[in-house]
Amino acid sequence: MIKLHLINRKFNFSILILLCLIFTLFSCQSNNKAHQNDPCAKITEVFNRQVIAWNKADIKGFMQGYDVSDSLQFITKKGRTLGWDNVLKTYIKYYPTKKEMGSLQFNNLIVKPLSDSIAQVYGNWLITKESSVGGNFSLIMKQKPDGWKIIIDHTW
Repeated sequence: MIKLHLINRKFNFSILILLCLIFTLFSCQSNNKAHQNDPCAKITEVFNRQVIAWNKADIKGFMQGYDVSDSLQFITKKGRTLGWDNVLKTYIKYYPTKKEMGSLQFNNLIVKPLSDSIAQVYGNWLITKESSVGGNFSLIMKQKPDGWKIIIDHTW
């Protein structure tokens, strides 16, 4: 009788461990799915890719974060630039070489989803080179078939 009781205890303990493992696996999978659908995580990935591209002196790669559209707006102290091609030309004009591009960082990102497909993003940018320069930005991003894209960039 004592042996049977110990066997039942071990069996119950094994079942409990197995259930805990199964629960953990399912909760990890649902967390991964939630992360995959999380707009904040997806938008942060866009900025991570932009930093990598910029720091490789790849302006066209950096521009992949922007909507390839004539309605793209890039607003600075100097005025408003319309259209992806014109924004690209502006970046190339002011940052023609790796030396002028320096090293880019984005800091203090705040992502505020406004709907399922629109978000506002705030943050700071810093370019480190011989003399560092930085500022702030406020963006409107839209979820497109090829991912989240910047449709309005107000940088100062």
